[in-house]
Amino acid sequence: MVSHPTTESSGRRFPVPSLLKLLRAIRGLLTRSTDTLAPDRDQVDHGVSGNDRHLTAADQRRYPRINLTETTVQVTDGCLFATALVDNISLCGICLRNLPEQLYRSARQLTVFSNDNPSIPILHIQPKWESTGWDGKTIGASILNTSETWKLFFVHTAGRMEA
Repeated sequence: MVSHPTTESSGRRFPVPSLLKLLRAIRGLLTRSTDTLAPDRDQVDHGVSGNDRHLTAADQRRYPRINLTETTVQVTDGCLFATALVDNISLCGICLRNLPEQLYRSARQLTVFSNDNPSIPILHIQPKWESTGWDGKTIGASILNTSETWKLFFVHTAGRMEA
């Protein structure tokens, strides 16, 4: 006779499908991987303690970032056009630096493209934060059109950086 697992509280017998076990295992793996990629904000060391801790844009990130060097893109707000350096990318975001102060003062969406690297697709981005320094403006933006081409570029770049 085959016995089936029972619940502790009701004592009712029911079969536990293999698919349910698989989903639980995947959920456990995903929970552990996101915990290691994005640590809890309370665990991040900011060099300050107690109530003096301020959450920065970097603290609020959902996805891991890949730092890039020497990658330039063209950026336009529909009126002005500029060249920017890509500081880092994520699956759903991009950080651009060395932008002119005048770019996107009131634009809600920017277009990013590359003439030098055909593997970077045309991106429509929405700025989320900005900071201005001596070398120009730096912005962090979410990508509005995360296409399969972008995902492939991100995965390829991540693999190249790990190697």
